[in-house]
Amino acid sequence: MKLLASRSQQTPEPNTFTQQQRTQTKQALRQQIQEALQTAQNLPADACLCKIKDRLLAIQKYCETVHKTFIVVEETITCDQYDLGGDHGDAATLFRGPSEDASVAICVTQRGSLLYRNGCSWQIYKNVGDIHPVESLAGAKKLLAIAIAARHESIANR
Repeated sequence: MKLLASRSQQTPEPNTFTQQQRTQTKQALRQQIQEALQTAQNLPADACLCKIKDRLLAIQKYCETVHKTFIVVEETITCDQYDLGGDHGDAATLFRGPSEDASVAICVTQRGSLLYRNGCSWQIYKNVGDIHPVESLAGAKKLLAIAIAARHESIANR
C-alpha cells in the first residue's frame, strides 16, 4: 500500500470557501474522475492502470491549486476482496481514500477490468471476466424476484 502523494505537500484549506466554490470544486473532481474512467476503459490493462494513476496524480495537483486535500492510497488486492466477486488468484490495484473502508474507490484488475465505486456498489466500466461484483449479482437477483412476483400477480389476476 502506498500514497500517491504525501500529505505534507498539501496546503491547508482556507475557511473562506463559499458553498458555491465547494460545489464547483466537487463538480470539477467528479468530472475529472469520470473523464479518466471513460478514457481508461478502452485501453489495455497496463495502459489503463497507468492512465488512472496519472489522472489521480493530476487531480491531486488540481486540488492543491484550490487548497483542497485529495489523498489517494494505492493498494494491491485480489479480486475476491471488496465485493469484487473474483478469484483469489487474480490481482488488482485499488485506489481509495485514506480510510480502508472508503466509499469512493477505483479498481483496475491485472487482466484489465475497470470499476468505480462512489457509495456501496461498483459501477463497471470494463469487465474482462475476472470480476463479478456482489452488488451487481444481488441487484440482478432482486430484479428477477420482482419480475417473478409481478408475473405471478398478473397470472393470479386473470
